[in-house]
Amino acid sequence: TNCARCHAVAQSDASPHPQAPALRDLSRRYPLETLAEALGEGISTGHPDMPAFVATPQQIAAIIAYLGSLKPR
Repeated sequence: TNCARCHAVAQSDASPHPQAPALRDLSRRYPLETLAEALGEGISTGHPDMPAFVATPQQIAAIIAYLGSLKPR
């Protein structure tokens, strides 16, 4: 819900927001364990388009597992 409105969430789709990286590319940019920490503390960025949110431990595990499944093989 928080990610898909701007980020591509599948293996080959385009991001609805042109400046939002595809989720499949995040593991190339950031170590996934670093993203887990950021999700737990609350994602916040310097641009107004991205909503601030805090994920629950269960959501974090699911998000990280999903991002891991998108990693290029």
